[in-house]
Amino acid sequence: MNSEWWIVGSVLVAGFLFMIPVQYRYIAALKNDPRRRGVDQETYYNKMSFQEEQLHYNTQIMFLPSTMVASWIYNWRHKSGKKVK
Repeated sequence: MNSEWWIVGSVLVAGFLFMIPVQYRYIAALKNDPRRRGVDQETYYNKMSFQEEQLHYNTQIMFLPSTMVASWIYNWRHKSGKKVK
């Protein structure tokens, strides 16, 4: 029973670590989408077709922990020189 938990935990951690670079590339591509320039996030998603909106939703929610870590890494690597006071 104990070894089964180690196997399941190892698979989950491996999946989490594998999905971080995948989600990072997805976030980078999403930020560089030419349709997104000059519009806010709500307008961007409202202009999408239903199918494309569902693909984005499922991609981000299915791997939520990896998406959060990839987002933090992306924001850290691409933060502007402006400091918030």
